[in-house]
Amino acid sequence: VLFLDEIGDMSFPLQSKLLHVLQGGDFTPLGSEKAVTTNTWVIAATNHDLEHDMQNGKFREDLYYR
Repeated sequence: VLFLDEIGDMSFPLQSKLLHVLQGGDFTPLGSEKAVTTNTWVIAATNHDLEHDMQNGKFREDLYYR
């Protein structure tokens, strides 16, 4: 289980990377050429109004509904 506090502060590029891991279940560690498969549950929290952030292009809609 991975707990992400204040996911609303996450940069847009990092949101894309997180979405890739959630959709595919794999990631490539920094400095490696080999992908690693993971089976992780993610719990996220924030004080941001993510629906407002989505409308303003600050938070990915596809990640929000994932």
